[in-house]
Amino acid sequence: MPLGLDEVLRDHWPDFARRYKTRLAAAHYRAARAVMSCRTPALGGHIWRCGCHHHHVHYAYHSCNHRSCPRCGALDQQKWAATREARLLPGVPYFLVTLTVPDALRGLCKLEPAILYDLLLREAAGALKDLCATKLGGAPGFTAVLHTWGRQMQHHPHVHVVIPAVALDKRGKLARFPDKPDFLIHGTPLATRFRNRLELALKTDHPQLHSLLLEQHPQVFAGKWVADVRHTGSGKPALRYLARYVFRSALGPGRLLGYDPSGNIRLLCHESGTNREHVITLCVDEFLRRWLTHVLPQGFVRVRHYGWMSGAARRSRLLVRALVCGELDEPKPVLPEPPVPRCPHCGAEMKLVAVIHVRGPPAFPTS
Repeated sequence: MPLGLDEVLRDHWPDFARRYKTRLAAAHYRAARAVMSCRTPALGGHIWRCGCHHHHVHYAYHSCNHRSCPRCGALDQQKWAATREARLLPGVPYFLVTLTVPDALRGLCKLEPAILYDLLLREAAGALKDLCATKLGGAPGFTAVLHTWGRQMQHHPHVHVVIPAVALDKRGKLARFPDKPDFLIHGTPLATRFRNRLELALKTDHPQLHSLLLEQHPQVFAGKWVADVRHTGSGKPALRYLARYVFRSALGPGRLLGYDPSGNIRLLCHESGTNREHVITLCVDEFLRRWLTHVLPQGFVRVRHYGWMSGAARRSRLLVRALVCGELDEPKPVLPEPPVPRCPHCGAEMKLVAVIHVRGPPAFPTS
């Protein structure tokens, strides 16, 4: 029988938190409370009545909107994807760049996620800017997203980047393109540049963390790191791929298949490469540990825009659009609207009749 994360937390969180309280951060408690209260009277909500059968009443409780909740974020995800797709440059090839870090660095990411995740995004962007300046002779514009999980919810921090194959020259007046439409830059020098920048940033800004890392893993910056640069055509496939990680958690809907006879959690996964479905079992403690690993520090921004794609560079972004396709403004995105509530019994539209506040009795609309 399918299982909800909220059910798992209600059954096991109090005992889990009591036994592992020294390892839990405030963000972990906030995430657990949010998921357990999601779509319950604790958050308030609305009372709807069927327009055809007035005795049909439906209670719709508010969502928690926490980014670690698998039931929230679907509409925001669609809006984000629609907005970004509207900004795609027609006729320009796009690339999906993925930069990963070795296993030796993951422990430090768990120890200081706010510092390390910020450095991953910052230095990945810096490395990509450096290579594009050399190979394209200009400044690129791109969107970077931090992704922290693998297919089995294991800790696997890496950075995804969607980047169009066009750059503004040093004067900011001409568009520069790569020699081949299906090739941007090589992954090996990008990975090396990323590694070197990250090592320098740690050594300069966080020497204690740098020393701790080298004590435990002396060769972490001596080995080969990995960066993948993949042509994705118009950019829509890459954006839709990223959108799944912008507002959704490591645990997608429908992945919890219930408990096995031993009380372990059955988790639906997909094999890398073949994408075939298979099921793994995790004890409750291990499942909760993996889920909490992907709870980001409060206020951390895991989606960032750089170069002429940044929020403060609208003028440059419009200049690129004018130079590339002759358009003076960006198309307006078609944003999805929240679905009209319908009666679960007869399908007719429902009307709002009351608001359920977090405290006190429902307050009926005055008009």
